Amino acid sequence: MNLKYTKSYDNTVKKLKKFTAQKETLNIILDIINNSTDFEELKNNPIVRMYRFERLKYELNEFYSFSLDKNGGVIRLIVRPVNNNLLELSYISYDHYEDFNEERVIYYDE
Repeated sequence: MNLKYTKSYDNTVKKLKKFTAQKETLNIILDIINNSTDFEELKNNPIVRMYRFERLKYELNEFYSFSLDKNGGVIRLIVRPVNNNLLELSYISYDHYEDFNEERVIYYDE
């Protein structure tokens, strides 16, 4: 599966330097994503359940998230499938989605 990075993701991932365990978890999740052939395979992978992979609700239902904390913490990787073979890394939330807004996701010029 291919990954699309956003400026918002790149800016928020910088804060993970202070959170070494969460940074390691992010690397594991990215490895799982890279080794998936498409989004359907990723969704059906039993390993992603360990990282509380879930679809967001209501107006954010285009997005999915992974928990970067063990034992249900508040740091989440937020992603959005663009198509079955492309996954957008949108944002890393440090407050269980409270600091995430779809309109504030900044994209690189294409």
